[in-house]
Amino acid sequence: MQRLLKKAYQNPYFAIAVMALSAFVLTTLLGLTNAFEVLELKSYDVRFSLRGAEENPQDNIVVVAIDDQSFTSIPYRFPYPRSLFARAIENLVEAGARLIVVDIEFTEPDHFSPQEDARLAEAIRKAGNVILAGKIVTELGQNITANTYLLKPLEPLLQAGADWALVNTVEDIDGFTRRYILYIPLQNQQYYPLAVKAYRQLTGITSDIEISDGAARLDLLHIPRIANTMLINYRGPAGTFPTYSFANVIDDADFDLGAEEDTDIFEMHKEWGTFQDKIVFIGASAEELQDNKFTPFFSVGGLRRKTPGVEVHANALSTLLRGDFIRPFDRRVTLLYMLFLAFLVTFLGVRAKPWKASLLMAFLVAAYITLVYGAFVQFNLWVEVVEPLSTIMLSYVASVAYRVVLERREKGRVKRVFQQYVAPSVVENLLAKGEMPKFGGERRELTVLFSDIRSFTSYCERHDAESVVYTLNEYLTAMVEIIFRHKGTLDKFVGDEIMALFGAPLYYEDHAVQACETACEMITNLRELQKKWSQNARDYFHIGIGINTGTMIVGNLGSQQLFDYTVIGDEVNLAARLEGANKQYWTSIIISESTYKKVEHRARVRELDLVRVKGKKKPVKIYELRSMEPLPDIEENLLIGVYERGLSYYKQRRWYDAMKEFKRVLRYFPSDGPSRVYIKRCLDFIENPPPDDWDGVYEFKSK
Repeated sequence: MQRLLKKAYQNPYFAIAVMALSAFVLTTLLGLTNAFEVLELKSYDVRFSLRGAEENPQDNIVVVAIDDQSFTSIPYRFPYPRSLFARAIENLVEAGARLIVVDIEFTEPDHFSPQEDARLAEAIRKAGNVILAGKIVTELGQNITANTYLLKPLEPLLQAGADWALVNTVEDIDGFTRRYILYIPLQNQQYYPLAVKAYRQLTGITSDIEISDGAARLDLLHIPRIANTMLINYRGPAGTFPTYSFANVIDDADFDLGAEEDTDIFEMHKEWGTFQDKIVFIGASAEELQDNKFTPFFSVGGLRRKTPGVEVHANALSTLLRGDFIRPFDRRVTLLYMLFLAFLVTFLGVRAKPWKASLLMAFLVAAYITLVYGAFVQFNLWVEVVEPLSTIMLSYVASVAYRVVLERREKGRVKRVFQQYVAPSVVENLLAKGEMPKFGGERRELTVLFSDIRSFTSYCERHDAESVVYTLNEYLTAMVEIIFRHKGTLDKFVGDEIMALFGAPLYYEDHAVQACETACEMITNLRELQKKWSQNARDYFHIGIGINTGTMIVGNLGSQQLFDYTVIGDEVNLAARLEGANKQYWTSIIISESTYKKVEHRARVRELDLVRVKGKKKPVKIYELRSMEPLPDIEENLLIGVYERGLSYYKQRRWYDAMKEFKRVLRYFPSDGPSRVYIKRCLDFIENPPPDDWDGVYEFKSK
C-alpha cells in the first residue's frame, strides 16, 4: 500500500488512472446492487414533468370515466347494474364509436338479476366492436406453489361477440406504473392487455408478438422492450385525453337521472360528434374504486394526482398507434462513456486550478443533464443520469482529496459555512452590518401584508374600553410574534390594522413564501384565540389579510424631523385593497397573482376573480390562499377542484353549468363565500347578460 501511495504521489497520471478506475468500478458495482434504481426512476419522471403534457393528443382516443359525478348523479350504488353498461355501449355505437374498450371486469354472473347479463350480451352483440376486461391471477397454493389461472369475462358475453384482454399491470420498485405489459405467456399461448388487443383489432393484425434481442415485433411494428414490457410514452397527467363522465354517456332522452341531474346531455354529444370514429375507453377514475395509479406525471406544477388505470391503457394504446416508444439507451455504451467521464473529471480535478476545476465540473454536469433531457424530448431516449453523475462526483471528490494530500495541507475541522438564518431584531442586523438609518429610500421587490379586524368599530361599541384594549393587546401580541418568527418587519399599527413587510431591511429570496406562511399561521392562531375567548364567554372577531408582491420604494421615509422605516407605492396600495376585498368574497386571505407566482410550488390556492381595484386601470388576478401545506382530499377536490371547474364555466358564460358546480361546493361547504358570490353573479347574468366584449373583469367600486 505504501509503495502504491508513493507511486501515486510521484506520478500524478498514475494517480489519475487509479482514481478514475476506482470511481468507475465503485459506481458500476453500486449500480449492479440497484442502489441507484429509485433515483434513476425519479429522474425519468422529472423528464416527463419538464417535457410537459400535450395540450391536445391527436389519437382519436377518449375516456368515459366512472367518476365522482357518476357517483353523485346515477341513482344506483356501485357496482352498477349491467344494463347501464349496455346502455352506454348502445349510445356510443349510435354516436359512431369506432372501438369500445371496457376496463371493468364482468367475470361473475349477476345472481340477483340474470337478465342484466343478457341485456349486456345483447348490446355487445349489436355493437360488434367491444373489448372486455379479464386478467391472469396467481395465487399461492399448498407447499408454496403458485397457481395461475385465467379470469375471463362471462361466457354469454364472449358468445355475443365480445373480444377480451388483460387488465394486469406492472409496477416499478417505487410503486409507479411506467411500463406496460406486451403479453403474458400461459399454456403455450400469448395473452394480451387491453391496449395491445385494441391495437391488433384496429390494425387487423392476427400474428403473435415475436421476440428478439431488445425488441418485440408485432407485424411491422418494432417495440423496444424491457423483458415482456414496453415503456409508456405518457401524454400528460390525469385528464389529458378528452374525458367524459359515465353519467353523461347514459344520460340520453330515454334515461332519467333525476330532476336535478337529468339533462339528456348525450343527445348533444351525438349532435356534436363527440364520439364519432373515436376509440372509447370505459373505466373507473373515482378514488373509491382504487384503480388509480402513480405515473411519471403524478407530481406536476405543485399538484399531486394519480392517473386512473383506464388512462394508463389509453396512453399505452396512444404509444402503440404513434410508435413513439421510449427507448432505454444501450447499457454497454453507457459504461464506455462513464469510464471516459471518470478519466476526464479526475484529470481536470488534478491538473486544473481548484476554481477552474469546479467550474468545469459544474459545466460538465449541466451539459450532461441538458444532453440527457434533449435526448429524451427529441429522440425518446432514456439515457441514464444518476449513475454517470455519481461517477462524475466520485471522480471529482477523489481528485480533490488527492490535491489535498499532494499539497500536504493539513486538513482542519470542517466549519459550518452558513447557519440557517433566524432573524434577530432589525437594530441588531443593522449594527452588525455597520449601517445607520439614513433618510431616503430605494426600489426593491418585496412582499407586503395587511391585516385588519372585521367590523371592529361595532365590536368596540359592544364592549367597554378596558375589555377592548385587553383583547386587542392579546391579539396583536400573538400576531406580531408570528411576523417576527417568519423574518417579517412590523411596519406599523393603524388602529386594529397590521402592516408587515417581508424582504427588508435585509433581503431574502423567499419573502413571498414567508409572508404567506405568516398569514396562514395568523389565521390558525386566531382560531385558537377565538376558542379560548369563547370558553371564557368573551366575544370574538374575524380578520382579513391581503398580500401583494412587487417593486416598491422602501427606506426611512418621512420628514427630516421624523421618519419611519416603511414602504410606499402602488403595490403597497394594492395589498391594502386586497385585504378589504375579503369582505366581498367572505374569505380570510387574498393574495395577488404576482405573489402566487412566487409561492405556487407550495401554496394551495383557488382563483377568486379578475378584478380592477379602485384607482388602477389594469385588472389583477387574485387568489384565495387556503394553506401552505397539503389539504384534506375533500377540500382539495371540492373547494378547489369543483369550484375551479365552476369558475371555468363562468368564464365561458355557461351560467347554468357554473351554478351547478358552485352548488356542489355548497352542498358540503354551505358557508363558502366565493361559491355564493358566483351563484349570485350567474343569476344576475342570466337575467341581464353581459355585453359581447365582456372580459370577465369585476370592478371594485370602493376601496
